[in-house]
Amino acid sequence: MTQGLKESETCTMVSWAIMALGVIVGLVIILFFSRIEIPSMYSGTTKVWAPMMVVMGISAILNGLIVGYLFQKVASILKYHENKS
Repeated sequence: MTQGLKESETCTMVSWAIMALGVIVGLVIILFFSRIEIPSMYSGTTKVWAPMMVVMGISAILNGLIVGYLFQKVASILKYHENKS
């Protein structure tokens, strides 16, 4: 008789998905939204990195990693209680 996934395994998979999604979203923010064009005195425009958008991307990555880590901790507590009973 197959039992399927346990709650701890499901929580672990969700935590890895949250971490991966946070890294992907952070990189998308940094790579696509943080380059801005400013007028240049000698040439038409110059592309520079916007520091605030880079910080937003890094914070999105850190947020995904922290929330995923917390889900990993919940999964380890669930695994402990599943093995205990």
